[in-house]
Amino acid sequence: MQAELSKTRTEVVFSSNVANMDQWAQITHIPLTTADALGATYARALRWLTNLKSQLVRDHNWTEVPLQDGRILFSIEMASIWRSSVNLPAGPKLRLQLPVHASSFFSPERRIQWEMVFHSDTFESVRRICSPIQDILNLLQCLLTGVVTVALIDASDGSRTVRGLPPASWINANESYLVDIFGQSHFRALRKAASDPRTSFKVDPIDS
Repeated sequence: MQAELSKTRTEVVFSSNVANMDQWAQITHIPLTTADALGATYARALRWLTNLKSQLVRDHNWTEVPLQDGRILFSIEMASIWRSSVNLPAGPKLRLQLPVHASSFFSPERRIQWEMVFHSDTFESVRRICSPIQDILNLLQCLLTGVVTVALIDASDGSRTVRGLPPASWINANESYLVDIFGQSHFRALRKAASDPRTSFKVDPIDS
């Protein structure tokens, strides 16, 4: 059994490729919107994202990092969750940042910055034990479907099962927040897509 489990792993993947967003729009049956509309929707989510950051600082040992870039909404950091044999952090500090404007995710100059955020241990491991991190990931999947995905890699059959939307249970549990951000019509489309594996997942070969 352990040998079989070792052949699978889960990873969070950041991609600012608009063609990828278009593919997910076709999968979910939720049409892509304009850049301005996307930016306005993201702006309505800033209060919730900021509240989640405050939870991380208050309840989960993250600390604020002074901002030196007005394009960043917040920057926080935490010691590695891994410990050495003498109980010292066994890795670099984790840092979580999000931008003020959604357009920053698509800036070529910032691609590596966002890859470092989403491909870090924050989203690889910490999100599994820290609900505000998972909430941030889920909200971003609703806001920017296809930009941040969760992939289950199965080396035994060479497949990659990719989830583009959060679970329907999370969407239902946060209905009031999501309706405020997206409106009732778009919320219903999100809930419908997330409730059906055919419109919330895709399967690719590992080397795609």
